[in-house]
Amino acid sequence: MMHSKRLPVLISATNEVLRMFTVGEFARIAQVSKRFLRYYDELGLFPPATIDHSNGRRYYSAEQLPALNRILVLKDLGFSLEQIRDLSHDQISADQMQRLLRQKKAEIEAHLREEMQRIQRIESRLNALNDFDKPLNVVLKPMPSQSVLSTRIIAENFESGLQAIQQIRQHLPTSKRYGMCFCICQTHNDSLFDMDLEIGCFIEQTSHAPVKISQQLQLRFDQHPASELMAASVVQGPIEKILTSYEQIGRWAELNGYRPTALPREISLRLPENSDGSDLLTEVQFPIEPIQK
Repeated sequence: MMHSKRLPVLISATNEVLRMFTVGEFARIAQVSKRFLRYYDELGLFPPATIDHSNGRRYYSAEQLPALNRILVLKDLGFSLEQIRDLSHDQISADQMQRLLRQKKAEIEAHLREEMQRIQRIESRLNALNDFDKPLNVVLKPMPSQSVLSTRIIAENFESGLQAIQQIRQHLPTSKRYGMCFCICQTHNDSLFDMDLEIGCFIEQTSHAPVKISQQLQLRFDQHPASELMAASVVQGPIEKILTSYEQIGRWAELNGYRPTALPREISLRLPENSDGSDLLTEVQFPIEPIQK
């Protein structure tokens, strides 16, 4: 007479008899692979409920499903296996787990914002490349020395630099006393991060007391030297458009027998209201001189 195969049972904390599942059965119930269960058992991260030492077979209980789901959630959130193991061993409370999950959620959201900004920069760069061969409206004009209120900052990215300029504009609105805001990038490379910027606004006075905008921003009086000749062009769009205009002005200067003599500067004719900076209006100014033949 054939006897049916009997699986082990587990007595729960409430003296309830629970049926045990083989590795294959539990893997199908939990929607994971048998390899996954064996690997996590080897790590000591998710051992079986019991092992039949006579044949080495491993058995799992349905009561283990919440613990497995917790591991899977932490794994999907980007926690390392070491971090998950520490969290499991420490038996952290539900409140601690919620704080960790909220922190990880904030990190993921910040990463997504950065990726969206990267996509916008790529799209702007593609659009700017399409405009590269179009005629550029360059105006030549002398530039007298100018009084400014300015400061030097290290801007994490273009957006943070723009926010600093917006702070200045809010504190010192355009008037007869305070003119356009400007930006001069002192970084001698094409990086869009950790930029060394001089930012501020033009003023009519020949002297001015320091102006504290915030704890991080304090403007001081300075004098920008005159330039006998400035190549200027008005550009609408975000930083990618501005950078492409540098290339276009450089190409224009080469074709017309000029060369740059100092760092370019950007005059903010209109600060953006759109999040993608598409309505930012900037005059790019390049100090130049004729090439002596």
